[in-house]
This record gives sequence, C-alpha cells and structure tokens, in this order.
Amino acid sequence: MSNKGDIVILVPGVSGWEIWEGSPGSSFERKEWTTVHRAGEIADLPSLDVLYFFGVKDATVMPFRTTSGDESLFADLAQMHSERMGIRADPGAGQLIDHFVLGKNEESAVLATVVLRAPEEGELPQRTPKGFDYSPRAYAFDGDGIALWKEFGQWVFALYQQGSMLYAQSTSNDSEHPDESLLRDVRLALVQLSFQGIAFTPQSVRVWHPDGELGEAGALKHAFEGGVQITKRPDPAVPITECKLLPSDVYAQRREAAKRRQIISVAGAAAAVVLGFAGYAGWTLWQEIRETNTLKLAAKAIQPERDAFNEHKEKWRELGPLVDEEQWPVETLYRITRCMPQPKGVIRLREANINNNEIRIKGEASQAPPVGQFSFAINKSEELMRFKFTSPPPTNTSKGWEFVIQGAVPQEQQ
Repeated sequence: MSNKGDIVILVPGVSGWEIWEGSPGSSFERKEWTTVHRAGEIADLPSLDVLYFFGVKDATVMPFRTTSGDESLFADLAQMHSERMGIRADPGAGQLIDHFVLGKNEESAVLATVVLRAPEEGELPQRTPKGFDYSPRAYAFDGDGIALWKEFGQWVFALYQQGSMLYAQSTSNDSEHPDESLLRDVRLALVQLSFQGIAFTPQSVRVWHPDGELGEAGALKHAFEGGVQITKRPDPAVPITECKLLPSDVYAQRREAAKRRQIISVAGAAAAVVLGFAGYAGWTLWQEIRETNTLKLAAKAIQPERDAFNEHKEKWRELGPLVDEEQWPVETLYRITRCMPQPKGVIRLREANINNNEIRIKGEASQAPPVGQFSFAINKSEELMRFKFTSPPPTNTSKGWEFVIQGAVPQEQQ
C-alpha cells in the first residue's frame, strides 16, 4: 500500500528503467526492474506523482569557473558558456538548460551547466511526470571523488565535488568490468576540468558494479591513489537542490502547431474573401486603417521582447571577456603547443609573450623544416584563426635554428 505523500522515481538501470516508490526525505523501495530503454513503453505506472531522472547520455554537462560571484548573472553566464562550447538548447522544446552552484565567493564561482537533449516521441513516460532531474544527482556521494556505474548496459561516470555533481559523461563501453578505454575517458575528463580553471583531486573512486561487492575494478584497480571501492549502486533519492529542467512534449507541440497553422490558413482564406467583398463595396480605405491599427498594436505587444533581446545583447557584450577562453593566455599557449610537429622535442619554445590580442613566441630547432611545419600549422589552426601571424625566416646559429613567430588580432576585430 502506498502512503500519503509517496511518489514514484524513474531512474535508468543496468538493463532498463527502474521504478522506485517512497516519500521525499526518506528511503525509496524498488518496485520493478524493466528491460525497457524508452520510458514511453512502460505500462501500468503506479498512480502517484512521477519524478523522472534523465540518463547521463541525455544531457551534456559543462563545468566552468566564472569571474563573477554575482548570482544574478549565473543564468546568463551558463547559457553563454554552453553556446560558446557549441551546445545550444532547443528554445522550442521547453526549459532544457540548468546550472548548479558548487562553490562561490565574492569574485568567482564554479558552476555545472547541464544542457538536455530535446526528448523524442516515446522517450518520456505516457503519463506526464511531475518533475524532472538528472540521474547523477539521484545518488549520494560523500566528499570529492569519482563514481562509475552502468546505465542501459553501458558504463557512465560522474565527478562529485563536496557531494554535488560536478561533471558526468556517458560512454559506449559495455565491457563487464572497467577497462583501459574507460580509464582513458575518466582521465581526459580530469584534464578538461583543469583547462576550465577547476582544481579537482578525487579523494575516493567508487565502482557501483552491477554485481555489487562481487564485481571487479578492472583497469581502475591501481590507477588512483587510495584504491577503488566496489559496491552496489546507492538507492536513488530526491535531490536537495531543485532542478529546473522541464522539457515539453515535442510531439504534442508539433501537433498543436500544425493545428494552429491549419486554423490560420482557413482564417486567412476567409479573410481574403471578406476583404474582396469589402473592396467591392468601397471599404478599402476602412480596411487599410484597421490593418494599420492592428500592426501598431502588434508592434507594441512585441516591444518587451525587443527590449529583452537588446538587453541580452548588451549583457553578452559586457560579460563576454569574463568567460571567453579565446582571450585566455594559458588557453592560447595550449593551442600553440598543439601545433608543434611530432616527434616531441624537434621544436623547443624558449619564450612566449601572450595577451588577449597579441602573441610573440621564440624558439629553436635542430633543423629548419620543423620550423616551417610549425609556422604552417599555426597559420592553418582553426583555434588560432582570430590572429594574423607573421614569421621571418629562421636564423641559423651555432645552437641550431632560432625562430620568432608573431601574431596579432586585426584592429577591426578588437
């Protein structure tokens, strides 16, 4: 029997959706294991409010450090950061972006931005959920660390900072135990955090294995200091902090939009007939006056949207330098090093003077061809395309070939 206040939690399981029942603030009991991958195919959900947790694969998580501690700016900064990273939420499919604050002071904050992929028809339960959230937030984790588990047969992992989700990533890895490929994905995620200015040192690594304590750590066994804990996945719970993800039923929206277009089309045809008779009857002038007044009202109605758009553009212009990694010297130097020819060591950098608009690097090489390859790669790099580079011929010295490469952002782009 269900108690008053009980809800149903839907979370991705090892082989399909899991149905849990309980009361927020207390423990939940698993009611059913399924092998269904699409929640729309689940039949006979309990007649309670449903909290639906999207799987790790359904969203992209982008943690970053802001250069402002003003909470009123966090939503705009999160959206700008996601768009700068090439991820843009579908504006016609509901509230598909949210951010979570992991640490804040007067000058900066660490945010985890979550951008949800718009659900397709049949992916959501047949009965509209009361709320939505993201599966890594459903599980308790103490302190700073890494957790790995399986969703729908494939390994996923999340990084937790002070018990809150900092980053999450899905993989296509379906091995029985964590392997070298999975370990490589975890290490790359840690490197990416450092590029965002986020210092993260895992204090514990936990494999929530499908076999529980009988599972194996595989390639992770000796990869981290302190070892790896093998346990079953924790029971899900309702997160303390609110999640604002709220996707709309895309299929229903499109169907409703088609209905509206049909109504507008019929109304337009009827209006054309009416206007024809009105013109024949000498009402042309009156119709033009009415249309002019209608357009004035329509223009007045959209004025708040125009003002909001202009305000957003102004905020983007003002806040852009705070989050634009294109202007970060460390990021620019990293992109330059990625252009260095292989094998490592054929080019050596001795000096690098970098600011947001100018670059000057000095280096040396034992032979001249690698210098030309390095200069060519820099000029062709899409990551450095905002700079215009010049490089005089290298100089032959007793130590080898010395070179200088300079770059500057054109004046009209500054």
